[in-house]
Amino acid sequence: MYSIQKLRQGQWAAVPTDPGIYWWYFPESCLTDFRITEHCDVSKFILRRTKNGKYCLYHGCASSLRQRVKWHSSQKLRVSALQSSWLSTFRFTLLALIDLDYSSEEDALNHFMDRLEISWQTFNSKSEAKLAETAELRGKYHYPLNIQENRRVELAGFTKHLKSARKKYKQFHLL
Repeated sequence: MYSIQKLRQGQWAAVPTDPGIYWWYFPESCLTDFRITEHCDVSKFILRRTKNGKYCLYHGCASSLRQRVKWHSSQKLRVSALQSSWLSTFRFTLLALIDLDYSSEEDALNHFMDRLEISWQTFNSKSEAKLAETAELRGKYHYPLNIQENRRVELAGFTKHLKSARKKYKQFHLL
């Protein structure tokens, strides 16, 4: 388990450049803050949990773990990235859920992310990592912040809310 704050301070050197999958862990309060508990019966979820009580809410796959972790954690917030949908899906989701202004609150988003933790598993190829990601999303654990390839019935209410929040956020900030 790695602290995003410590990885950032170390300029991401501790993150391998190999292909792999990764898990993002959030404080328990995010279940309520993100309105997951409002839109779903979390008692029906199985969430990965750390020893210090954080919950895994997002899972992903990368050709280079270092590149992806750095991109999600520190991508510059620019109008062009939001317009072109080149903004990290994960980062965009957090902006919409926390309701931060992408044009002026990049530091606030980075500070929020510094409180998160991440773990990963490396693979020999991107295709092996992709197979592992698919298996994980179809497995026993629930990942509320994943939108693509996440067809868990228990998450349907929150997924609908999340898609709506992202759409409203983008419309509001691109007007």
